Amino acid sequence: MLKTFAPAQFERVDERGRFVEIIAEGNWQAVIHGQMKAGAVMGNHYHAATRIYFYVTHGLADVDLVSVGSREKRRVTLGEGKGVYLETNTSHAIRFREPTEFILLKSRPFDPSDSDTFPYVIDEED
Repeated sequence: MLKTFAPAQFERVDERGRFVEIIAEGNWQAVIHGQMKAGAVMGNHYHAATRIYFYVTHGLADVDLVSVGSREKRRVTLGEGKGVYLETNTSHAIRFREPTEFILLKSRPFDPSDSDTFPYVIDEED
């Protein structure tokens, strides 16, 4: 079964503003901040050893997931303040429906001499 959502661990809203503890677990070695344009697609690959947490801070994206072993499929739509796990051996294609800002946590950093990225295209119709 594809594990997906992880609810915010803590949120405080008061006269000063908003404070959200997005995630309170995991061994993250890389933190990435990104901005994508509407219509952009990110991914269409999977990782054998890298676990990822993708969190939308502003915008809207569809995340298509396919388990490489079982071929189980799932689509989740993420808006502001929503996140999803991209587990190992799960291909992912993130389709940005509007300009979107995000944070991506990775269990291991990118290493061009030891790539853990394997192509696996997910058609939008799948």
